[in-house]
Amino acid sequence: MFTKLLTKMAVCSVLCALLTFLSCALSTDTSTSTAAVDSSTGRGICAWENKELYDILGLKQDATDSEIIQLLDIPEKRIIATLLIRYRKISSATPKLLEIVRDVNDSDAFIMYKIAAAEALCDFGNREWMPTIKALSTDPNSFVGRYIPEKIKVAGLLARAGDYSQFKVVAKGISDSKRSIRSTAIHALSNFGHKTDPVTDSAAELLTFAATSDPVPWLRERAIDALEKIAKTKPQITSKVIDALEANIDSPDKNLRRVCRVKLTIYGRKLKTD
Repeated sequence: MFTKLLTKMAVCSVLCALLTFLSCALSTDTSTSTAAVDSSTGRGICAWENKELYDILGLKQDATDSEIIQLLDIPEKRIIATLLIRYRKISSATPKLLEIVRDVNDSDAFIMYKIAAAEALCDFGNREWMPTIKALSTDPNSFVGRYIPEKIKVAGLLARAGDYSQFKVVAKGISDSKRSIRSTAIHALSNFGHKTDPVTDSAAELLTFAATSDPVPWLRERAIDALEKIAKTKPQITSKVIDALEANIDSPDKNLRRVCRVKLTIYGRKLKTD
């Protein structure tokens, strides 16, 4: 009994890590051709080649949309197939993805499939997944309701679809002691961009705090990226982006320092030369 429980927990942990990776890689720009995580820093960066996705699924690169959609019926291939559907923007997969979301199976592993399907549906502008996924996030007995990183991720996904009701869940994650949770929260906050909703200003404040106070340099950089994403929706936030960049131009971290200096010149700021 105990062994089965440990196995179940391990499988769910792997699925959560994979789904977090896929979400971060694709939610900003689903047209990107690659996606992965730098193992040395934990940062979400592009590195997965489309070809590798086809190889994992046992498909040729000229596979039809129908062939890819059919793989959603195979549990062990479902998440990777969903990723390929997102890359190829196969909106014809919508009925099957909705079927996965609405399936009555509530096992922890299956919930990961539901979230992956919901992310793809969100890419396609579909919102029919929202009631089911939101119910999971607010149910303390569900896997999402119990597992903080997944709860934060779902809150961010709902925000991407225009539902900002779970903002407080994300806000708590910004000050968590675990960098993985702070990273998930930063990514989720990037979806709280709205031209008029006050939640955008609150999200910007939290991201500015992370961009200037987080002890991990790559998380500061990620927070700056999130601020820039919000600023595209609400230009007034640009001033906070610049403040965050200026706060890090002398960072002891070489990469963060370089990125901030380059971006500041793009924003038209003249920098002092040593």
